[in-house]
Amino acid sequence: MVADRNDLVTALGHSLKAIDDDYKEEMRELRELFAEAKKEAEKDEPDGVKLKALLADANEMVRTFTILDPAWQAVQRVAKMFGML
Repeated sequence: MVADRNDLVTALGHSLKAIDDDYKEEMRELRELFAEAKKEAEKDEPDGVKLKALLADANEMVRTFTILDPAWQAVQRVAKMFGML
């Protein structure tokens, strides 16, 4: 169980770094969820219900982002062409 939590903490840490490296504003809410989940998972006795809820919310946000990311990338490309970004 502790090893699983350590793996989760590591994975959440990698996710936070990836968001910081590649995304900024558009991933702010997902980053906050990951940070809160990581903080909870690092506790000696994490609240399993809270942790599952945070991860479920993050899962839904990732799904939504995955669906919308191609459209967002297209908007950014057009905005750059017009000097808006």
